[in-house]
Amino acid sequence: MSADDANDYPEGALICLDGKLSGRTDVDIVRQTQNSLEAIRLVQLGARAPLVSRLTGLEKTVVNRLYRQLIGRHSPPGQTPFSDTWYLQNIQRMLHVNVVWRLYQYFLQWDRSAARLLIDVYESYLNFVRTPVLNLTRTFSVFSLVTVQEWYEQVCDDCAVAYIAPLGSRRGACPICSHYFNYRCRGCGVALHNHPRGRPRIFCAQCRKNHAVEMRKSGTADG
Repeated sequence: MSADDANDYPEGALICLDGKLSGRTDVDIVRQTQNSLEAIRLVQLGARAPLVSRLTGLEKTVVNRLYRQLIGRHSPPGQTPFSDTWYLQNIQRMLHVNVVWRLYQYFLQWDRSAARLLIDVYESYLNFVRTPVLNLTRTFSVFSLVTVQEWYEQVCDDCAVAYIAPLGSRRGACPICSHYFNYRCRGCGVALHNHPRGRPRIFCAQCRKNHAVEMRKSGTADG
């Protein structure tokens, strides 16, 4: 471990993680040390003890002891959320969902543990966005929702970029295009000034007029 790495971990943290190393091979000791370092980083990034234990394979008692050493209190109870309700409440959350999903796909190119993969994705996400919306647990849940096929990858009808959305989603637009066209005409791209109440407009007045003219011409030709 480098001097810089040593500053990230409290003195004695690794020693207390698992005292049952006697009789193990060098490979086992290296793997145990790697799991311990990943557990420490996950806790520092906000992971609860059950998630840390699940990703690193360390015993729950070991992780709980580590959590108390690093944070100064017991890990909060509760399981990892497994519903997409929170994400779907606004477009900004879904935009951040797709940021971490793209990062996840990028880091999948290299062979790494599940814990290291989550760490790399979340640290990159924190460096990429100015104001993070997702915590580490919410980030992990994004991958889980895709794994169980609650969400799937599709292609945006407007920009042709791949994005993930809930199963059965019919919007056909990625979060960026959805947000953009909330304020822009889908015909010409001019800015729209929607009223506070009522259904949001899709086309500007000129495009609606042009569309009406085309419809009349089409009706005349059919007649």
